[in-house]
Amino acid sequence: MAGNDSNADDPQKPRQRLDRRAFVTAAGGTIATVLGAGTIPFGESQAATKGKWDHEVDIVVVGSGAAGLSAAVTAAGEGAKVLVLEAAPVAGGATARSGGGYWIPNNRFMREKGLTDPRQDAVRYMARYSFTQLYDPDAKFYGVPENNYHQMEAMWDNAAPAVERLEKLGAMIYRADDSYDYWEYCPENKAPAGRLVWTVPRPNGGTAARGGAELIAQMKDWMDKHGVPILLEHRATRLILNKKKEVIGIEATTDEGAKTVTIRARKAVHFGSGGFILNPELRLNFQRGPVFGACGPMTNQGDFVYMGTEAGAKLGNMQNGWRFQLVLDQALQSPALATDVWGVIGDSMVVVNKFGKRVVDEKRPYSDRGEIHFVYDPQHQEWTNLVLFQIFDQRIADLSAGFYPFPPKGTSAPHVLKGETMDDLANAIAARLAQHGGKIGGFKLDKTFNANLKETVTRFNRFAESGVDEDFNRGGPTFKYDAQWHERFGGQEAVKANDKPNKTMYPIASKGPYYAILLCSGSADTNGGPVINEKSQVLSTKNQVIPGLYGAGNCISAPSGRAYWGGGATIGTALTFGYIAGMNASKEPVKDAT
Repeated sequence: MAGNDSNADDPQKPRQRLDRRAFVTAAGGTIATVLGAGTIPFGESQAATKGKWDHEVDIVVVGSGAAGLSAAVTAAGEGAKVLVLEAAPVAGGATARSGGGYWIPNNRFMREKGLTDPRQDAVRYMARYSFTQLYDPDAKFYGVPENNYHQMEAMWDNAAPAVERLEKLGAMIYRADDSYDYWEYCPENKAPAGRLVWTVPRPNGGTAARGGAELIAQMKDWMDKHGVPILLEHRATRLILNKKKEVIGIEATTDEGAKTVTIRARKAVHFGSGGFILNPELRLNFQRGPVFGACGPMTNQGDFVYMGTEAGAKLGNMQNGWRFQLVLDQALQSPALATDVWGVIGDSMVVVNKFGKRVVDEKRPYSDRGEIHFVYDPQHQEWTNLVLFQIFDQRIADLSAGFYPFPPKGTSAPHVLKGETMDDLANAIAARLAQHGGKIGGFKLDKTFNANLKETVTRFNRFAESGVDEDFNRGGPTFKYDAQWHERFGGQEAVKANDKPNKTMYPIASKGPYYAILLCSGSADTNGGPVINEKSQVLSTKNQVIPGLYGAGNCISAPSGRAYWGGGATIGTALTFGYIAGMNASKEPVKDAT
């Protein structure tokens, strides 16, 4: 991906991660701590008890990823006094682990090149992708909920101004890209390439390989120069309300939960604190299928779900997330992975299910490809595609060595299974599934797997020779994304070594050894939570604005719904609605402290 993808500029370099110990230190304990999150009237707050606030500012920002820092920089740039709270011991959240790209419609590079991105066509594209089951081109708001429609308008109206404002302030440097959107062939998409832009390293020491970490570093540098503090290891726990039920401050814990800090927010509190992907309870109760983990920080525990609902916020989009595939063996060891299977690497490879059959175009974008794991079989009461299997040969093991999840050339990895024949490989897969046992509900191969796998490979090899995938159109002329991203991140050696008509396919060798990697469902993060309007204001269950409360990023109900509009859509929406929040929050009136 581009927004939350795993080091898209450098797929071989692992990203920073927080281990569980670091998370516990940052969060002040376990999930139980989160369950106590909520709201309190001022009279019951620590500030009232002590007769003073520990800090007083205009705007408190919770979270130091793109959704938080874009709001902080924007508000400070408008003259507001801002303070940022971050639960982790380092700033950046999920953004710091990303590739550092952001989806910005009608960006200045497009305009400079004469590329048109008509507003209404862009909104149609967003509406159709996000709500395919509701979309009606002839209906009011195209059939989608009115609030979501206005959010999509706000995305087009504000995305380019947001990054241009941050750039003008000196808090961001970015460059153009000609990447295709993730639904590049959608009829409503009149600008299918060019909306993705990338973070550019600072001349004085930034590195492109840092991706999202470089984006965070640039905004943090600006904040340091302008006196906007980030309080690390300060986990927001309770919102403080005045008698009018306006948000006037927040409590946070630090020192492993032993100390409570109170912060007065004269104008507003803004949340950009991450989703709930690593909260097992919320994930089980709200996600619509089995999700084994994420490549986000352990602090993504859904804190705003608890505090927002206590404040009366309406929840939305709780069933969705920014989908990926993960390596099953690694996800079972730790739900918070350093990286994800952003692209299924290789040309002489297929991905099959428990029946040994292909179920998806292996080169489709990670977000849509990841949805295939949620197929449920009512006849056998099972998730048919709970685990999928990437099958490849020695050619790709050599040519794409070192590109995750392949180990470096000449080495092995526990998650890569090997067999001298297809039958040997099938037996190795069956044994590994049995080893995982109850962790995957006893999931196992169907008895037809071995025979079907051989037929699948024979059929695929015929497609590779002809250049036409008759089953899923992999790399076909309609799917421009497939070839573009395969060539960029599949390893140039492999691309150059392919002399077949379709560069995304090559016949799987007739002789072994063969290899397999077990794939399961994961997400960069969830993207559901309190609902906001087009001004980034949080709405109540009665669709009224909760005074003084804003949100953006993965902790709120995403303006994009279930869709991943294009590379960088996660950070693009986070930056945009963080900017909108910063602009509007800075104009809020000062609220009565009691």
